[in-house]
Amino acid sequence: MPQSPAIVTATAAIARERAGRRGQGPHPRHPRPALPDDAPDVYEAILLAPGESKIDVEIDTRLPSAAIFTFRKEDHTLGNMLRQRLLKTAHVIFAAYRVPHPLTPEFQLRIQTDGEVTPRQAVINASEALIKDLGILSREFTKEYELRKAANAANQQQQQNTVE
Repeated sequence: MPQSPAIVTATAAIARERAGRRGQGPHPRHPRPALPDDAPDVYEAILLAPGESKIDVEIDTRLPSAAIFTFRKEDHTLGNMLRQRLLKTAHVIFAAYRVPHPLTPEFQLRIQTDGEVTPRQAVINASEALIKDLGILSREFTKEYELRKAANAANQQQQQNTVE
């Protein structure tokens, strides 16, 4: 027995409302994952709280010229780049990082130097070198992007001329 259009419309409206409460997206086949009620706000992973410091330094007394740096609101991206850059430095004996817990946006960077430079100065030097390298990468990427865009525009113009 066919249903009346009013019942079909009402049933569809109820289904959409229930789907919205379950965290579903605009289409039932493409659900949007629901966040738990106790999930932290997204901005908490990137913005420092009032009075919270970005970096803490703890001198490691078990080893000479060693320190542990705790970087807050950062993740593997910066941790791995700093570690790699520090290991390329002549005066750094050891550099490693770890993320204490995957749900907290922080990592700890342990550094030991040969004593000619302090661990703090080694991190500063590595950070400055990374900033320089990333600036070069940004300029090169922008240059290649603009060249590709110009080449595509020229190809499109040439194709239009051959069609006419």
